[in-house]
Amino acid sequence: MQRTADLPLRSTVDDGWRSTAYLAVFGVLAIVGLPVMTGAWLLLPLASLEELTEQGKAVAAGTSMAGTTFLYGVLPLLLAHVVGLVILCTIGAAGRYNRRSGLMLGIVAVVAASIVGLTVTLIISGGQLIATSNYAP
Repeated sequence: MQRTADLPLRSTVDDGWRSTAYLAVFGVLAIVGLPVMTGAWLLLPLASLEELTEQGKAVAAGTSMAGTTFLYGVLPLLLAHVVGLVILCTIGAAGRYNRRSGLMLGIVAVVAASIVGLTVTLIISGGQLIATSNYAP
């Protein structure tokens, strides 16, 4: 039989959330992040399609649609990821007794939301994130 002195010391304070308020805010923001990240992913094929279909008109008008995909598709997607990481990692690190686990929860939540957003976008866009020249409406 083991004596109490032989058991490893482990504090129960090292696990879990500091308060249920932190957990609630983190959970609500993680859930709100799902449609936000899906919308950010949806902007990519929409901006790409806009650039492809309007290029002929732009050339006729003496201008170009170059950069539309980057400006209205890629930048919002990057911004959504960065803002999501900053907010969720900050709340996770502040709300957990173990800061590293809070950071990891924030990263996992953003990655999960991004995967859901990418999957929904691929379903809606027919598996095509970037419109190509063989576009047929």
